[in-house]
Amino acid sequence: MMQTDVKAAYTESDAALLTARVRVKGMYVVVNSAGTDPVILYDNASAASGNVLLKVGANAVGGNSVVIPGEGILALDGVYCDTGSAAQVTVFYG
Repeated sequence: MMQTDVKAAYTESDAALLTARVRVKGMYVVVNSAGTDPVILYDNASAASGNVLLKVGANAVGGNSVVIPGEGILALDGVYCDTGSAAQVTVFYG
């Protein structure tokens, strides 16, 4: 079994979170008022375009944990986060 250190990246708005190849291990999403725009993670180090890695609804007010099974989701080109209706997003990666 491969062991990697898990790190975190945080944002309160759309942002390029990671600029290198990583595995997304999980997410914590805070929603202050429910909306219909999901949080979207793109396999892209600079823009909200390219392959979608993960799309998570932001319609439950409060803190929401997203658990990703196995070794996580591989992002070859970094991770761009479109926060959608979420107020805060923390992405766990390794």
